[in-house]
Amino acid sequence: MRNLLKPRHKALLVLLMAALLASGSLQAQNLSNAELPADQLAQVNPLIDIVLPKVYPIIAMDVSPSLGDATLINRINMIVALGMMDAAAPYHESAVGMYTRIPRRPENEINDRNINTAMLHAAYQALAGLLPQRDSVWRDMLSDYGLNPNDESGDQSTPVGIGNIAGRGALEGRLRDGMNQLGNYQDNTGYMPVNSAYVLRDPSRWQPGLRLQGTGVYIVQHFVTPQLANTEPVGAFDPRQFRAAPPIASDPEGWAAYKEQADAVLKVSANLNDEQKLKAELFDNKILSLGLSYVHLAREQGWSPADTVRGYFVKTAAALDGSIVTWQEKARYDAVRPFSAIRHIYGDDLVRAWAGPGAETREIPASQWRSYLPEADHPEYPSGSTCGCYAQAQALRRFSGTDELNWSVAYPAGTSRVEPGVTPAEDLSLSFATWTDFARDCGQARVWAGVHFPAAVEASADICGGFGDLAYEYFEILMDGTAPARPAAQALAADPWLMAARASEPDPIVVPPSTTPTPETCRAVSDSILITAVNSAIECQSLDTSGLGLLTGYLDAVRLAGELSLGAQICFHGGGSLIFFDETSAVPTIRQLRTYGVSDMVCGWINRAGTVMLMASDLDKSAGFGSSNSGVAALSACQVTARDHLSFRDAPGGQRVNVIPEGDRLTAIARTAGSFKVEYRDDTGWVSADYVRAEGACG
Repeated sequence: MRNLLKPRHKALLVLLMAALLASGSLQAQNLSNAELPADQLAQVNPLIDIVLPKVYPIIAMDVSPSLGDATLINRINMIVALGMMDAAAPYHESAVGMYTRIPRRPENEINDRNINTAMLHAAYQALAGLLPQRDSVWRDMLSDYGLNPNDESGDQSTPVGIGNIAGRGALEGRLRDGMNQLGNYQDNTGYMPVNSAYVLRDPSRWQPGLRLQGTGVYIVQHFVTPQLANTEPVGAFDPRQFRAAPPIASDPEGWAAYKEQADAVLKVSANLNDEQKLKAELFDNKILSLGLSYVHLAREQGWSPADTVRGYFVKTAAALDGSIVTWQEKARYDAVRPFSAIRHIYGDDLVRAWAGPGAETREIPASQWRSYLPEADHPEYPSGSTCGCYAQAQALRRFSGTDELNWSVAYPAGTSRVEPGVTPAEDLSLSFATWTDFARDCGQARVWAGVHFPAAVEASADICGGFGDLAYEYFEILMDGTAPARPAAQALAADPWLMAARASEPDPIVVPPSTTPTPETCRAVSDSILITAVNSAIECQSLDTSGLGLLTGYLDAVRLAGELSLGAQICFHGGGSLIFFDETSAVPTIRQLRTYGVSDMVCGWINRAGTVMLMASDLDKSAGFGSSNSGVAALSACQVTARDHLSFRDAPGGQRVNVIPEGDRLTAIARTAGSFKVEYRDDTGWVSADYVRAEGACG
């Protein structure tokens, strides 16, 4: 297989192997069978001495070179641990397998050699199915310890047969669980990003980033495994019953909150210290953080080989279950990452922040701001890494009976992967006395990394510890033998909330390329306005709005007339919102345009004649579209019903002050072209007309 590792990823692999060596987890010496001590299999801990030292480097080479793709890394580890745990079950006084029910073995066969033999064969069968391209590695994993990888026995009375059955059972049990393994883990949900890597059309939504792959070579991010949201969990629960509160600050209609959370990330970026940088790097590497913290715990606790596998299963099952709900909510909210929001807010304005590897903190254009670590390939809210850490922490508290961890990771001076030779300035050790410390720092590390807003971390911290409890409680009934026989996992039906949200979304803005030259009147209208016309038969006129008296807070305006059925794109330099006076109806109407960013411009799209106005972003719209109440119509007999969770705002497009539950029925007392003024809980405010069902005389 072609070596896909880049120099920085090779450095990661070297660091990983050094950490494994330091933890005592590389005892396999590749000795010939004749040199092996007769009882060696009884003296090793197969998971952390043999299996993980083989698996982790292959994951780094074939699955996730950055070791940051938690969903795929954890799936492989969980299925391997499941097979090994089920192989040990027949040697336990009461345990049963999750997908296999192998008869219990007599007491005289219960010894570490038989258990280890069964678990190694189970690991081989699982890995041969998960990563078949590395079959020679998995074969060596057995032959190095005197076991025969060609022995495909299914004899339930022998350790080899038990292991083969358990490993195949784990693999087949999860083969169609919703992750689309048979389709090479490709998305089968139909997810489409609203934004492109080049144009931010909706600044509340996720924008795929551009990734540098080599000198001048870039690739565009794709949402990794969105189908995880439809994967059957290990624990006994329905993922659709777990929901994160809406990320209200990620909606730019609440401009103050939107800007505040972006400024929080910039403040952290400007004040990063060596410890924060290294913790960000540590927790971004899911094997060094989630994997080797467990290896340390197992050794400190002195667990038997079988118990080591059981603990590993519990912690990976908890992380899987937490990630299912996290991905469900990521797909539902599709929330913007900090880099997009910061560039949208500030454009080329100078911001104070970390300026890149070795550059420390200085003022840079916001359009050049970068997070300390690359953003993961999925929407921002809630945080997947935080969820994995909180789920693992709680699962292992339950399994070990203690919050104590007492784990540390040493970083010699200059060993940062982001700032090699610079960070840390001197030798530094990161220490985690408890799982509570571990989970807290793991979450905060995502903000230090610049890839999450604090709210995304808080949302995961609130709900994800519970998945550790659910995984452990399912493990308990496997161990006491009361778990019912479980059929092979099947994909869940699509999230009904996501389907409803997609159905209620307005049609996406599609801006076709110009087919004829933009007319001269539109090209020369203003230095601050750029108009791109699809049809040449339009006319553009610069407009002096000083005498209109309709709106306050306007900055610029242009009037378009003529043939606009094919549409035109209007962009203004500078920030703000766009208002459209539609002149095609008998009574001219006013509505707020959906906007998107192009370079440092705010843009909108129209397909009918009228005037487009750029309004100040801090415009006071509490009375409608202007302080004189122009554009607001009073209502006397109108009821509206929320079609989904609905933002309750202090103005049309203003600050969000509450969330109205789906199905609530409200009295509307006024409306503009795009909003209703409603009464809710003894208060009055505004809701979008796009997300309600209106009944009665609603205008």
